[in-house]
Amino acid sequence: MALEIILGNRNYSSWSMRAWMLLRLAGVPFDETIQSLYITGARACVIERGGETGLVPVLRVDGFPIWDTLAIVEYLYEQCPALWPADRFLRARARSYAGEVHSGLNALREAMPVNARGRNRRAVRTQAVEDDIARVAAIWKTAGSHPEGPWLFGRFNAADIMFAPVASRFQTYGVSLQGGAATYLERMLAHPLVREWFASGQDEAEIIDMFELPDQSDGKPESSRMTGHPEHPVSHDKG
Repeated sequence: MALEIILGNRNYSSWSMRAWMLLRLAGVPFDETIQSLYITGARACVIERGGETGLVPVLRVDGFPIWDTLAIVEYLYEQCPALWPADRFLRARARSYAGEVHSGLNALREAMPVNARGRNRRAVRTQAVEDDIARVAAIWKTAGSHPEGPWLFGRFNAADIMFAPVASRFQTYGVSLQGGAATYLERMLAHPLVREWFASGQDEAEIIDMFELPDQSDGKPESSRMTGHPEHPVSHDKG
């Protein structure tokens, strides 16, 4: 069985990060294809490889395409049950967290686009953004309550991976947390898979201006951000 994952720019693509980490955690061999985002023809290239929405990531299994990260994690779960908790109620809650990340946190993702290389960047923190941050912190504070380990459900699994790009956002925009949530953030940023993904993004030459918000110390007004052009795939359906 041959697996190929089609990813976007490592520095900017949050859902590509999740899919890559899921594959690595599952321990299955796979090949990578990087599709640069926000360039003319990018969406068509993804569609040609089987990603019917034109968005990344896309997992190809012996050429058969699976798009949308939640579909990818469920396919991999059938091969690697450790991706979700063994207990069915905890597994349901873990999937609820994953679904919440997938369909929610809209204000946070809009105000704080992923930019893994960025530090000390300035974002407009509306009340909706603060509410999203508070919700994430409330979830992260529960980490360490299971006897099997310090993560959300004891052992590191798909639920934690869903929050990895959120931790990247908090690092880029200097979001401060307290107590157990801060501990979880530090632990996530130190995870070997997160560090490996960040390191590979450092080597990318592409710069996507719409995701390069100004530094907090530059004193300049926040630059306008363009919206995704129909020809250009974003990192997934939610960014």
